Amino acid sequence: MKHTCTGRIVFGMAMTALLLAAVTAGATSTVLTGHAGAVHSVTFSPDGTKALTGSFDYTAKLWDTSTGAHIRTFTGHTDGVYSAVFSPDGTKVLTGSADHTAKLWNANTGVALHTFTGHTNSVTSVAFSPDGTQLVTGSFDATVKQWNASTYALLRTLTPHTGYQVRSVAFSPDGTQILTGDGDSTAKLWNTSTGALNNTFTVSAGAIMSAVFSPDGTKVVTADYHGDANLWNAATGANLGAFFADTGGLFSALISPNGTKLLTGGLQGVAILWDLATGNVDQTYTAHTDWVNSVAFSPSGNRLLTGSSDGTARLETFPMSGTIAINNNLSTTNNTNAALALSWLGGEGTGVVQMRFSDDGSHWTAWEPVAAIRPYTLPAGDGYKTVRVQFLDKLNNKSAVYSDFIRLDTVAPTGSIIINAGALSTASQTVTLGLTYSDGAGTGVVRMRFSDDGAHWTAWEYPKASRSYKLPLGNGYHTVRVQYLDAAGNYSPVYSDYIKLQLPL
Repeated sequence: MKHTCTGRIVFGMAMTALLLAAVTAGATSTVLTGHAGAVHSVTFSPDGTKALTGSFDYTAKLWDTSTGAHIRTFTGHTDGVYSAVFSPDGTKVLTGSADHTAKLWNANTGVALHTFTGHTNSVTSVAFSPDGTQLVTGSFDATVKQWNASTYALLRTLTPHTGYQVRSVAFSPDGTQILTGDGDSTAKLWNTSTGALNNTFTVSAGAIMSAVFSPDGTKVVTADYHGDANLWNAATGANLGAFFADTGGLFSALISPNGTKLLTGGLQGVAILWDLATGNVDQTYTAHTDWVNSVAFSPSGNRLLTGSSDGTARLETFPMSGTIAINNNLSTTNNTNAALALSWLGGEGTGVVQMRFSDDGSHWTAWEPVAAIRPYTLPAGDGYKTVRVQFLDKLNNKSAVYSDFIRLDTVAPTGSIIINAGALSTASQTVTLGLTYSDGAGTGVVRMRFSDDGAHWTAWEYPKASRSYKLPLGNGYHTVRVQYLDAAGNYSPVYSDYIKLQLPL
């Protein structure tokens, strides 16, 4: 069977040596250059076709994700841009700056639509509500301000972390809660309508530099200056695990759109892609030469974006990859009707959209929509069967061919039984069974069982050539039956022998 190594198991372990030792897999990289200062914020447009970067050169820039070409620059801030995000419909851009303001822009023209004032220190984080009707701004002045996105009116000021700089703000996916992260080692959940505190998440040490929801809203992930990415149950506040990702400190952490991966960036200049289920490192990205301040996933999850103090952003596109497993990775089967378990990653456009199959690598089924589970009929005839799959993305790029194999065995085993070497009678209730069994060219006999009446059977046991057996009480003829089972699940016919029991008077 095929096995794929997905990374190193480092859940909760120090990463200093492992970061540089882990292998970066073959994603293609595009470097976005043009900023004259550290890139502090990166994100994708809602349709994934554009990237947005915010820099300490006082600007935000828009990029084409297909080519890496610069589209336009948003100019107007008088100090560095800490945070830049798209509106949910992609038509507007919101930026937060060290000049104590946030600005709203027309994404298509670069024209400034409004400047939000009122903070008395750097605006470090900004966010739109999922429906686009509200926005929030977080500041080093220890406040969070909630605004009407249409009228620009101030709705509420929160003081979630008195005396501490607010580093991160985010809305829940359903828009009912606001998440804040701060230098007091806590992240807090607030009711969007009332401003009431709903929950608090407390890390062991370090300012929380980033706090965001998982795409489904059930989890919160925090990145702290101690170097940990912590997962939390959003409803209960329970800690679900910690990823010690950067000994220098983490600046950003984000869960992938499908909820299976975690992306972190920090002081060591390394971005790490983790498997959430296992805690393993899938990939590391070491091309930046300075701090990784911000990370982002594309909406389809096939790309990631990193922004660094080296003045660049890097766009990584995952090559299409996939897996196939026949019958849940069983090695044998006695039935041509099989079930394929499939997974895929990457692809241009909106990612992988179709798949096809082959038994020989030459003749293929028609392309069909991707599915995680698919029934499949193996070719007739006993022996090893290999099933191949290939994936197709939105732009008609084909993946490599991935395969798994299983052994088909439809022939039942054969055997025999003889009691006491063929004696006609016995004076002892305990006898010796002589047993033979064969599966020919099949998968091999793996179990046997016995019965006195053909209806009630012993438990299955490992086969052997000789076995002690106790006959039922009572003089007279007794028949002992045996049945064999091979590794593919084929049952043999029932074989029997009999002997006359004559107990002494």
